[in-house]
Amino acid sequence: MILRTFARINRPQQRWFDLTIHRQFHQTARLNCGVLSYFYNSPTPSIRSNDDYRSLLNGLNTLKHRGPDGAPSLWQNEEKTVGLGHTRLSIIDLSDRGRQPLHSFDQKLHLSMNGELYDHDRIRRQGIEQDEYQFLSESDSEIALYLYRKYGLEFPKYLRGEFAITMYDDERKIFIAVRDRFGIKPLYYTYYDNKLLFASEIKALFAFGVPAVWNEEVIYNVGQMRSLQTVFKNIQQVPPAHLLIATENGTVHLSRYYEMSYITREEEKNDERTEREMIDGVHEHLLNAVRLRMRADVKVGVFLSGGLDSSAVLGIATTLTDQPIDTYSIAFKEHVDFNEQSLCIETNKHFGSNKTTQHIVEITHDQLAEHFDDFVCQYEYPLMATSPVGKYILSKIVQENHGKVVLTGEGSDEIFSGYVPFRQDYLSYDLPNDPSVFHSTTDEQREKIVESLSRNILSAMDSLDCRDREADCIQTMGYFPAQERSLMFAWHGIFADNLKEKYEHFHLNSFYLNDSTLYDYHIRQQMMKYEISRVHSSQYMMMKTILLNILLKAYGDTAEMAHSVEGRLAFLDHYLVDYVNRLPTKMKLKLQNGSIVEKYILKEVARPYITEQVYRREKHPFASPPSLLNPKSKIYQYIQDTFNSNDVNQLKGLFDIERLREKLNNLHKNQESMNKQYLWGELAIMEGRYLMICSCLALTKRFNVKYT
Repeated sequence: MILRTFARINRPQQRWFDLTIHRQFHQTARLNCGVLSYFYNSPTPSIRSNDDYRSLLNGLNTLKHRGPDGAPSLWQNEEKTVGLGHTRLSIIDLSDRGRQPLHSFDQKLHLSMNGELYDHDRIRRQGIEQDEYQFLSESDSEIALYLYRKYGLEFPKYLRGEFAITMYDDERKIFIAVRDRFGIKPLYYTYYDNKLLFASEIKALFAFGVPAVWNEEVIYNVGQMRSLQTVFKNIQQVPPAHLLIATENGTVHLSRYYEMSYITREEEKNDERTEREMIDGVHEHLLNAVRLRMRADVKVGVFLSGGLDSSAVLGIATTLTDQPIDTYSIAFKEHVDFNEQSLCIETNKHFGSNKTTQHIVEITHDQLAEHFDDFVCQYEYPLMATSPVGKYILSKIVQENHGKVVLTGEGSDEIFSGYVPFRQDYLSYDLPNDPSVFHSTTDEQREKIVESLSRNILSAMDSLDCRDREADCIQTMGYFPAQERSLMFAWHGIFADNLKEKYEHFHLNSFYLNDSTLYDYHIRQQMMKYEISRVHSSQYMMMKTILLNILLKAYGDTAEMAHSVEGRLAFLDHYLVDYVNRLPTKMKLKLQNGSIVEKYILKEVARPYITEQVYRREKHPFASPPSLLNPKSKIYQYIQDTFNSNDVNQLKGLFDIERLREKLNNLHKNQESMNKQYLWGELAIMEGRYLMICSCLALTKRFNVKYT
């Protein structure tokens, strides 16, 4: 239960202290950064030493890329039972007051934060005018201290933005860790050597001596992204939308402060809103989300693809500033199907040179191979595609152009139903049960829809026996999501026999939806009873898994912060998400002229801002070209070299290396047959299997990862 404490305060001004580096109290301001903190929560006394101070410094040095502006800073209390560390990326209030950790004016609260809090000017005025709170800087991060004083442990409910916060309350002797609602900003923790450790990246925990040991169960289920655990044993994520509270007597408590809520099927039937009203509602929320994210004391750019999401964000952003906006785009010129350069050029032309400044980066397989290992060790997780490496390279260009803040389009597909599996679930479950839509559709039209969708399903999946998984899904969720079949296919047959023997009887209901820190009980019951649409059920699960562990991490924080770039995600503004989740399913997936239009309402919202070509274009995922068709490509050679090396044998306890090596070596024996046999999607999944093992080897070498 979340406690409500700390009524309004009216305290006299306190004297300000400037002490030594490990006792510093700074006037501080806004920044993005890396966080590293520790808290002794053992009820039995233990010896404190300077080792924690040195470990903090060493760990902060591993996070230097997250905050290169100035030296890392840290604070310890007198007893050395608490330490907060921080590396600074200054974005708002660029003065030296912007250094964290932050402290309240009475020096009772101490905070280290990574991320961005929006609407802080209004909250600051409220604090000064209503509560006579004494702020010490122009920092948006400082409003977290004020809100904690005002609302106690309910304070995260009043935060808007993306954030990972560690805080110590010296009066109550409690340590608090908070993560934003959707997990945009990472925060990992573990218990080691009588203390809790928290960090923006896992590598910083290793500086405290935490051992790097494979978590075999997570490895076995890694392609399904269904865990708050990491691939390193005993290291896990602070759950999104949660508050972690630790006390000196050894207790640790997790409390959820936010959960998504979806319109019910009954409410959909009775919804009297007009389409125009709903379009205007989405537009108002999206406009406000972009406006808030445009605020910075440095220039703000946009990551622009050829798709709807980033084009919509850019279009809205151009109406909110008189300054040209830098756009950053990738061109994969080695294959025309994956090259969106012409679309990006047309979008920039659409707005004009006085509104945008275009930067297009041509990326080759050679570059992807060159940067693959470094990216994996930033990601700290097995990687199954090379496209995030492209985003990593693009972020470096932003940094070289002196950019620090970039708006992105991530999160749109998850809330507006942009993925193929959502369409499949809509067709299989929701559309036949929606008389308001389906009554006007003939059998011939429905067959046409089925045929068009089937082209997006890999034919090889049809031979995969899904009966056990289907039964498990129905028992756990009430239906068999389309995403489940594709996940089974992707990782079928790659694991070592000993691993399969341990985990082949794994069930969703023991690992997946029954994780109460990840999935809300009320929504699980709605899913089981089919009270919310299957599309919304699948969106919910996607938000909790693939969005959290791949898109926000690999394509977001890892790729961006490796080069000191802050990505801002307008589509994951929680006010917008809450509004969109209460829209009828048919406003996201609309049956039109014998086909299903994905993200229908977003297209209508964005239409005044985007080109007609982008408006009419079908969803095309951001992906790099598969390399397995070309044995001369550097990615293929990288995979081949890895599997022909002795080093890869270190992973035989996890993967069926011999079987995969044999299949790889036979891949190009009949090039003509191969070209006919495989679809692009199948090649991408096959390549993903090999890249996953290559990335595990890179992690093994960099962090000296051991088996249990």
